[in-house]
Amino acid sequence: MAKTVCIIGAGPSGLVAAKTLTHAHPPGTFHVTVFEALPRIGGLWPISPSDSSGMVNPDMCTNQSKHTVSFSDLAWDEDVPAFPKAWQVGRYLERYVEVYRGYEIRRGCKVVRAELMGEKWVVRTREGTVEETSEFDHLIVGTGFFGKAKVPQILEGFKAPVVHSSRVRDVKDLLTNGGKAPMVTGRNIVVVGGQMSGVEIAAAVALQLSSAENTPGESSLSNASEYYITHIVQNPVWVMTLFFPKDPVLDIAGLDGQQKKESNNSPSFLPVDLVSYNLGWRPEGPVQNSSGCISPEAANKTHNFMNTYLGTDQSEFGSPYLAIQGDTRSNPPFVTVSDGYHEFVRAQKIKIVKGKVTSNEADALQIKDGSTSSLMQDVAAVILATGFDATPSLDFLPTEMLSALEFDPTSDAFPLALNIHSTVNAAIPSLGFVGFYRSPYWGVMEMQARYLGKLWSGDAKAASALAKDTTLETMLKLRTEPRRAQFPMGDYAFLMESFSSIMDIKRTEPGDSTGRTGLVLPSRYLPDSASATERKEAASALSIIDHTITASAKTGKYVARAAFRAMQGDWTLQRTITSRIATYPSGTLSGTASFKPRFPTDPAFDAEYLYIENGEFSATNGLKFGAKRSYVHRYTSSTDTLSVWFTKPDHKTVDYLFHALEIIPPVSESDPSEPWRAKSSHLCIEDLYDVAYAFSFKGVGLEEWSLEYSVKGPQKDYTIRSVYRR
Repeated sequence: MAKTVCIIGAGPSGLVAAKTLTHAHPPGTFHVTVFEALPRIGGLWPISPSDSSGMVNPDMCTNQSKHTVSFSDLAWDEDVPAFPKAWQVGRYLERYVEVYRGYEIRRGCKVVRAELMGEKWVVRTREGTVEETSEFDHLIVGTGFFGKAKVPQILEGFKAPVVHSSRVRDVKDLLTNGGKAPMVTGRNIVVVGGQMSGVEIAAAVALQLSSAENTPGESSLSNASEYYITHIVQNPVWVMTLFFPKDPVLDIAGLDGQQKKESNNSPSFLPVDLVSYNLGWRPEGPVQNSSGCISPEAANKTHNFMNTYLGTDQSEFGSPYLAIQGDTRSNPPFVTVSDGYHEFVRAQKIKIVKGKVTSNEADALQIKDGSTSSLMQDVAAVILATGFDATPSLDFLPTEMLSALEFDPTSDAFPLALNIHSTVNAAIPSLGFVGFYRSPYWGVMEMQARYLGKLWSGDAKAASALAKDTTLETMLKLRTEPRRAQFPMGDYAFLMESFSSIMDIKRTEPGDSTGRTGLVLPSRYLPDSASATERKEAASALSIIDHTITASAKTGKYVARAAFRAMQGDWTLQRTITSRIATYPSGTLSGTASFKPRFPTDPAFDAEYLYIENGEFSATNGLKFGAKRSYVHRYTSSTDTLSVWFTKPDHKTVDYLFHALEIIPPVSESDPSEPWRAKSSHLCIEDLYDVAYAFSFKGVGLEEWSLEYSVKGPQKDYTIRSVYRR
């Protein structure tokens, strides 16, 4: 007789649990019912660009690539961007449900009570005004970590709008409290919270302000240029970009024959997770947990890694509270992800303040850092990136059950005492948890679901692993550990390898592999019992990833993306014009160039800058005059193309295409001084333009870049070379 399973929540956790129990076991092993309070699946993830019912902005992209934000048995379409938007993740989940049917989803049906009575779970649900009670053999909590937003009471009564970061969509609505209140007079948008969501929302609001200021036509936000962002943090954090260099340094033989490391001007680029999650970097033997309690030596090692791959200790961006230097490098590292944050800080559009909000005086915030207090005034709005309270995600469990699980609502790391990497409590084995921890990598959620299926179907090894498990004791110690990692369950490779060992899942290895190699990817961890459909999907995912890695190494895939990102902000510009005809003067120009981010003015493109340059031109004939130019630079993810466009006389509106870049792989893969090069050639009426770019990277940033174009035509024959430096 089938064992009945109640799953609460139809987000990624609940859906992968339902699919796994239904499809990874012989028919009739489990009968699964999923209860979802919302009228749709997806949980936090919206299912359309206009869906505002989730906690994630539909337009926000993931901070892990689609290769990690995936399950082992459903490949993303190859034409989906490397970092999908939130609504595309929702669509992926809808497709997952379509491909793998066989269980019931009760949408719009909330679980209001779940009690263990004897050996049965008695579950009371409410659908509209109708309540019913059902019995189940097992219960899985897939409600996630994000029960409700934490809003500190110290901000009650503050005159400016106070909004949690999960609810921020449009900065104009934020500043007018959704249109319900008159525009406040302040110009300081304060972001409270210095980890993932704080950095993400600060950069997102800065982009909205920049776009409002630099987009043609009437601005949606008057005086957008007057606003600025103050980001209140307690610790400096590393800000990773979405794409990382795979080889930021190279081993080069010196004159003495000894190998030395030199910064690589032309690294290959991959999505950040495809660089970070590499098994080949781990010491031989079973993979050990590098998360949990972080020693000074381990901390320093991670700090050095980040310094190398970013190409900076972040001091160059102008804020002492962003620089990772001195004693900070022995403290547990904190990491975040954002493509634009660094340059918004350099441009002082985001100002970082160290401290903690301790009170408010109706029109000002009191900030305390150690023994020093200050008042922050001119506040237009406060955005709270202060995390979530998990309590509402468990409100259906009775108090005595929460007590048995040692529930601690103040713990943002481990609110529950659970075994087998936050999956089950040995004393209550019929109750399972999937994705109930910070950093719920999708592959680990799938592993948790597989483990519960093994345990509940009578697998001896799964039962033995639970009996011998010590992770609960470790977890409880970490609740109060001062050197606890930012993400105590953040070692993705360790978690995947640990689960695969428990369940005898053999990791897929390349044909020429001699052991443990390559990236940690869900599609590499497929059980022997996988169906033909599951194997086909996993093979497709691995093929796409293999193609991505090969294209990165051989054709410079993502170099245009990395160069485009690194262009943001202000540059010094030196230009030399060499004319070969008397009617067109030669000379030099010295000035500045600014790449100002804005939302694409054409939906065919994924990212866009307004480029403005100002300088003084000195001709060889002695003539001097001021010069101003504007272009629009665009990036297209589907073709990985950076293009440059002329603007109309208003210096903002796109006119027509100037050129699109074609990346040329370096001449030598072992020469660290060789830059990435790009070219373009096109005919403009009767004039032929040949364009050559050179990009010299240091980590993710550009140390210097240049472009040179030669123009030949009936009335033109000249060369212009421009060099850009910070």
